[in-house]
Amino acid sequence: MQNSTEAKIRQDLLLEIQILEQNYQVLWAFISGSDFDPSTVGNSIQSFKDSLSRASTYVLALYNLKGQRIDIPWESLFSSLDYALAMLSASATVKQRDTVRMTLTMSKEQMQQVLTYFAALKQSITN
Repeated sequence: MQNSTEAKIRQDLLLEIQILEQNYQVLWAFISGSDFDPSTVGNSIQSFKDSLSRASTYVLALYNLKGQRIDIPWESLFSSLDYALAMLSASATVKQRDTVRMTLTMSKEQMQQVLTYFAALKQSITN
């Protein structure tokens, strides 16, 4: 039973990693200066945030199955993403989009760390 549960968690985790990677590509392009509709940016931020939350839950579940504990240190990234979403929902003026771009730029390193972590985890899961 534990093997099938672990296999399902791994499968779900791999899907979330793929979603993270796809949304990061949109956010990276936006940070780099590409002009996107505010709803596209907002949807990518929300999807990245939701996927990161689910992926973190799957990581915690995998560690719990093995009787281990792990801390997920991405709370400040969640806060930054929430702030960017709030700015986009307030209005989509050029100033707000610039503020969102700046917020995401400041969070870029954390997002890259998250993706690096999950890339390594993906490698270990699939080998």
